Amino acid sequence: MDRQIFYRLKPLFEARFGSEPEYKFFANGRLEILGNHTDHQKGRCIVAGCSLGIHALVSKADDIFIESVGFGLIHATLSGLEPNPDEYGTSESLVKGVLRGFLDRNYEIGGFHAVIDSTIFPGAGISSSAAYELLIAEILNVLYNDGAVPKTAKAEIGKFAENIFFGKGSGLLDQMGASYGGLLLVDFAENPPLAEPLEFPEEWNLHIVLVDPGMSHLGLSDLYGEMPRDMYDIAALFGKQVLSEVRRPEFDAEMARLGDRVMERKKLRAVHYFDEIDRVNRMVEAIKTKNRAWFLELEREGQLSQTYLLKNAMLPGHYEQSPLQAVDRAREVLRVGASRVMGGGLAGTTINFVPHEEFRLFMETMKRYYGEKHVVEVLIPHEGAHAVHDD
Repeated sequence: MDRQIFYRLKPLFEARFGSEPEYKFFANGRLEILGNHTDHQKGRCIVAGCSLGIHALVSKADDIFIESVGFGLIHATLSGLEPNPDEYGTSESLVKGVLRGFLDRNYEIGGFHAVIDSTIFPGAGISSSAAYELLIAEILNVLYNDGAVPKTAKAEIGKFAENIFFGKGSGLLDQMGASYGGLLLVDFAENPPLAEPLEFPEEWNLHIVLVDPGMSHLGLSDLYGEMPRDMYDIAALFGKQVLSEVRRPEFDAEMARLGDRVMERKKLRAVHYFDEIDRVNRMVEAIKTKNRAWFLELEREGQLSQTYLLKNAMLPGHYEQSPLQAVDRAREVLRVGASRVMGGGLAGTTINFVPHEEFRLFMETMKRYYGEKHVVEVLIPHEGAHAVHDD
């Protein structure tokens, strides 16, 4: 697939820039395996790279021009690297943010020409923005820094670009998955975050399938922001900034003192956080001991917590086409496998772990509901964003 995409991009690069490309790059999306809404509380999560991502042909240049197939040409300069609210939500803002992030950390920057194309389908829910940020970061890393920028630093620069220049609040989970690839336990309480590589057991014979029920994220920023704000508010009761700084026994005692009806929604979301951290810790053991049944049970537990405590499995009053409906339909088929809402939730994608014996029926059923393009099997790549070398 990589060779085919690069082969198709080469004449586009030559036509646009009048020369042959010098480099090939690939930047992957991310899969949230477990740890939903834990990163912004400096908790723990398990993240993985995703085989869907962005391919790029690149050459060094004096300025920056990026041709994106289907989206046209953008231009960025190496000066004037300040956030501009008029540019929020644009690719240009992400490029500027990554450039500024490199400068702020005393890394080198420079120009390049690129033609890029993405295999991340609309609604995939694997953070195309993080893939784009890490693509730009890795291009600068290879072309101007001899590949010396650490993976966590590139992830933090990507988050900076997304938060400050792109205008989207997020934790660091997406960028860590895009930067590292593979399967990773991340502890955000450490500074910088501690990343421990894990190995997804091949002998489990599990297919990973994304299902997009087709609901847009547009207009949901306030609802997404409400979840971390609720957790911050609970942490503030204990004089702390985030829930990872609060001990669970102290939390339980204080919530019992306040009673059932005080800050009910916020308390439930905090309970989700503490329970989710415990699930992440148990899942690490399930992966290391190669206990597939335990892994799948923890995925199902996580979904129940998102539905009833965090309450991000559907947009209130919009069950049809919601990720919760996709989970419920998956459960009609899966007797052994597991299905869970991934990422921010409310709208968007589910991640499904499907045993091989259930795979055919699962794919047929979900494609009948949501269509061929909205049900996609993915893999976990061994590398994160990287330069691609010919064999």
